[in-house]
Amino acid sequence: MVGSKNTRMQFQTGIRFLVGSGAIALIAIGGAFLIWQDQFTSEDSIPVQLIEVERHTIEITVNESGIVQFEDQQTLTSPAEGAVETVFVRPGDRVTSGQTLMTLRNPQRQTALALQQVRIQQQEAILERNRLRILEAKEQLDAEQEELANLENLVEQGAIARSDVQAQENMLRQSISAVRDAELEATTAESTLIELTLEQQRIEQELEDTVISSPINGIILGVSVNDGDGIEIRTELLTIGDASQECVELELSTLNASHVSPGQPARVSVIGPDPQYFMGIVTGLYPQAVTSGQSAAASGNSETGQPRVPTRIKLNRPSNILIPGGIVNVEIILEKQENVASVNIEAVQQLESEPFVWVIDSNGLAKQKPIDIGLEGLTRVEVTDGLKVGDNVILPPLDQPIREGIPVERMSEAISIPGE
Repeated sequence: MVGSKNTRMQFQTGIRFLVGSGAIALIAIGGAFLIWQDQFTSEDSIPVQLIEVERHTIEITVNESGIVQFEDQQTLTSPAEGAVETVFVRPGDRVTSGQTLMTLRNPQRQTALALQQVRIQQQEAILERNRLRILEAKEQLDAEQEELANLENLVEQGAIARSDVQAQENMLRQSISAVRDAELEATTAESTLIELTLEQQRIEQELEDTVISSPINGIILGVSVNDGDGIEIRTELLTIGDASQECVELELSTLNASHVSPGQPARVSVIGPDPQYFMGIVTGLYPQAVTSGQSAAASGNSETGQPRVPTRIKLNRPSNILIPGGIVNVEIILEKQENVASVNIEAVQQLESEPFVWVIDSNGLAKQKPIDIGLEGLTRVEVTDGLKVGDNVILPPLDQPIREGIPVERMSEAISIPGE
């Protein structure tokens, strides 16, 4: 019995030793964990940059380059071959509708007009002779009728025989025929004179076309010929446009054109640093795509040979700065949300099609925060729920991924990234 009691005492003493040793070990392990955690937090925290949720205007746009033109811009061409007589205007001159811009020479038409005038004079002489013949024939007819009446009175009186009247009746019939022939020849001569006169008017109109007049109130954009230059039919003479209205001609891809319709606002600017913007509106859109490598190259589009949709933008008011023929940048605004809470689009992540952002919780750990988004622009996205203006979110670094619950620390004060 004494041996058993000693054995139990030894066992309990061993247990107390093991428990004490275990507690010491746990304390040591806990201390080591705290030291490791502290080292990890202080040494391995990921430095991140914070950006602030701000109010911005978000837009979805179609961007393309175009060529500036004046409204009603047109190039006048020569109506026929010939030569330039005199040019009265220079580039930059302002002109009024109907003002003479230049005169042309057309020796062939001038010769044709002179010959036509001779033909008309000859035909007028022929017509005048026919009219005289009609008068003479009618006078002769009146005389024959009067003579026949006298003879018939004598027949009634018994002074002469009826057979003596037949000869006079024959002469009367001949006079009637002569009047008809003269009238027919006069009618033919009149028809010929009318034809000759119409031809003269046509020639005169062609000669009037040698006077090039301004079709509009506008400004001379370019003159392509000089005094004395020989020209062919449809030779470009000069270009004119209405300076009070400016527009931009451009060509859209078929994909972009499918989202554009007349009436949508557009923003026009000169390509380069610190551009000045001018607002306009879509006024024209071709109903079909066309393939024109030349026009594509002219508009600054490198995709030559690809189907494009010609489009026209009219500025709301004259810029007085844009140069006709110059290449400009055009932004057609498809959708727009003004003064809405937004964040830089690079801060928005996707998890199974659900958008979220990274934020820093109260313990300094990265945390996913679900958000609802609205309009997505080029650099910023509208936030409709989950964040408010002034909140800070993490801009994920490119060189190190962020995971839920990992320690992060702010690199610097929250920054604001410029929006659209």
